[in-house]
Amino acid sequence: MTTPIRFFTIVLNGMPFLKYHLPMLQKLTIPWEWHIAEGLAELRYDTAWSVRKRWSWRKPFRLQTTGWLPHHLHEGGRSIDGTSEYLDALASEDSRVKLFRTPKGKFWDGKREMVRAACANIDSETILWQVDSDELWTVDQIQTVHEMFAQAPDKMAARYWCHYYVGPELEITDRNCYGNGEDGWIRTWRTRPGDLWEKHEPPLLSRDGMPLCSKSFLQHETEARGLVFEHYAYVTEAQAAFKEAYYGYTDALRHWRRLQQATPPLQLESYLPWVHHPARVGRRPAGAHLANYDPKTKRWSLASPSASSRPLQHVA
Repeated sequence: MTTPIRFFTIVLNGMPFLKYHLPMLQKLTIPWEWHIAEGLAELRYDTAWSVRKRWSWRKPFRLQTTGWLPHHLHEGGRSIDGTSEYLDALASEDSRVKLFRTPKGKFWDGKREMVRAACANIDSETILWQVDSDELWTVDQIQTVHEMFAQAPDKMAARYWCHYYVGPELEITDRNCYGNGEDGWIRTWRTRPGDLWEKHEPPLLSRDGMPLCSKSFLQHETEARGLVFEHYAYVTEAQAAFKEAYYGYTDALRHWRRLQQATPPLQLESYLPWVHHPARVGRRPAGAHLANYDPKTKRWSLASPSASSRPLQHVA
């Protein structure tokens, strides 16, 4: 019997990259579901570090709380960029898409509650796959991961490298640094009923008190199979503005704009002051990518995957 995959996503304002995933998933030959928890999470538990006090040196001087989301970036805790309506349409189109929301006006009790909702009711062995709205994979990569777990029943999780983009044409070129830490991105787990989500950041899934990631495929193993995903983490003004508000990164949008005007190679910490690790940034290599930005139209185009994910065909 083929082990199914449950993809899960927690999201608020996930456009434009959220639109990539379903057309890709529908090309898979593996049984799958996509569970999506949408909405605004309180800054609690593993993201509580964002809530802190600092002095604002702009007149009038005052002590203010950092780390929250202004009302103009959500509506009653829901997305305002078309994400909510898009997800409603997906759930109507494909029964394998499952939506989870709190009542409008009520926030999630931290991101951990969102993850637990999206990952609840697993009733058999399942490959669980975290896919953030801005993390793009190909059909080939997903089917390779499934085969990899099938061939190694002792492995409980997998760690990956990513192409970490800090602008439409800027990519972090180092490893073991900001955006590509030495522990890698843990994104897939072999789960069973009773496994418990302990944390969301970094993700920690445990079984009988032991973390599943202790028996992982490591980055050199996944990279050798071509399993490096594309992470569009800091490529839009909306993303920078969100991180400034939600995580309390002071003047993040202004710093991000300055980064876009710089000429690489450069050190990321010279432009984003909350980055405290040396991390070099270069130009994103030319070639086929899963998302591309047109500076003339100021629009992103997403790849329309074939069954094999190659070649990539870009559509508006």
